[in-house]
Amino acid sequence: MVPDLVQLRKLAERKENENFRFRRFLKECDLEAGEIDGRVFDITHRVWAGIDCTTCANCCRELRPTFSEDEVERVARRLGIEREVFIETYLDRLDAQDANPWQTRTTPCPFLKGSLCSVYEDRPADCNDYPHLFKPDFVSRTLMMVERTFTCPIVYEAMEELKKSLLQQEGERLP
Repeated sequence: MVPDLVQLRKLAERKENENFRFRRFLKECDLEAGEIDGRVFDITHRVWAGIDCTTCANCCRELRPTFSEDEVERVARRLGIEREVFIETYLDRLDAQDANPWQTRTTPCPFLKGSLCSVYEDRPADCNDYPHLFKPDFVSRTLMMVERTFTCPIVYEAMEELKKSLLQQEGERLP
C-alpha cells in the first residue's frame, strides 16, 4: 500500500484528541503491560505486512535520527570519510552524556536518496528500530506514538486497531 501522507496528517489531526484520551485510558486501565505489548506486536506485524516503507520514507523526510559514537564511526567509514568530516557535514551535537549524542542536522535525512536509505546496512539503531512499536512497555511511550500517527502510517493504523481491540474487550468508550 502506498500511503497518502497528506491524508495521513489530516486523519491524525482529527484523531489527536481521541488518541490522547486513549493514552489516558491505557495508563489507567487494569490491563497488564505485557498484554498490551503483545497486542501491539501482533497488530504491528499485521499492519506492517500491508505497508511498504520504501514507498513512504516519511520518517526520513520529517525526523532527525540520533547516532551513537559507534554509529558515527560506522557510517563515516561506509561513506569513506573521516569521522570529523562526517560530523561537520551531517551532524549536530546533542547532550554529550546521552547514549546517542549526535543528530542529523537537516530534514530530510541527508542519506535519503529517493525513498531509499543510502546507508541502509549501516543505519543507526534509531532508524532500524523505527517506529519503535516492537519495544516493550508501549504504554510508557504513548505520547511519542500519538505524535508518530502524524508521520507514520504504520503507527496510525496500529493505534487505530489497538483502540478498537482494547476498547471492545473492555466494553469502554472514550470520553
